[in-house]
Amino acid sequence: MAGKSERIFADSNYFIALFNERDALSEKANLISEKLEEQDILLCITNLIFLEIVTVTSVRASKQIAWEAGKYLLSSPRIQILHADEDLQRESWEIFQEITDKNISFVDCSIIASMKTLGISKLLTFDQTDFKKLQKQYRFSLYE
Repeated sequence: MAGKSERIFADSNYFIALFNERDALSEKANLISEKLEEQDILLCITNLIFLEIVTVTSVRASKQIAWEAGKYLLSSPRIQILHADEDLQRESWEIFQEITDKNISFVDCSIIASMKTLGISKLLTFDQTDFKKLQKQYRFSLYE
């Protein structure tokens, strides 16, 4: 794991686009990846995000690409994986009940809860429209 790197929480859609070259956002994801590496950024995800990444990548790309994505996420010193425990699940559930927007999933709420737990204030997501509405209330900014 990098030393004093800045930490950013990453949504699954970033990694899905990064690993699936047929994804419409693949080129954007690759450009962001290069920028993050230059800036010595540590990306944080939860095991829930990991599950989304490998599942969606398996369906949209291939099982082989999903395996490669999973191996990368589990072994990269530039990725920190937080495991959702009962406290994080409870906090995610509280946030899920507060947000009335149907486009915000339970896993999205777990992102907000995880960022709060880890003290991370920046989110990398391609779902900027939905998360933009929540920035002020939950005190985070979007990586651009």
